[in-house]
Amino acid sequence: MAKLHATDTAQATIDKAVQIFGGAGVVSGNMVERLYREIRALRIYEGASEVQKVVIARAVIAEAQGSRA
Repeated sequence: MAKLHATDTAQATIDKAVQIFGGAGVVSGNMVERLYREIRALRIYEGASEVQKVVIARAVIAEAQGSRA
């Protein structure tokens, strides 16, 4: 859950930075552009956020079913 929250927050933050910097934010070599690529890569390499949501949901459902028994 923490990993999903961290990547989602980082993505939202860098999206805002790109908006603030405008065209300069997407120029190759710019710090914002580099961070954007790194954050995007994290979301892909470490498992898509949608897959993480499914894994979390399954764990929560399994825990809830175990507590009812």
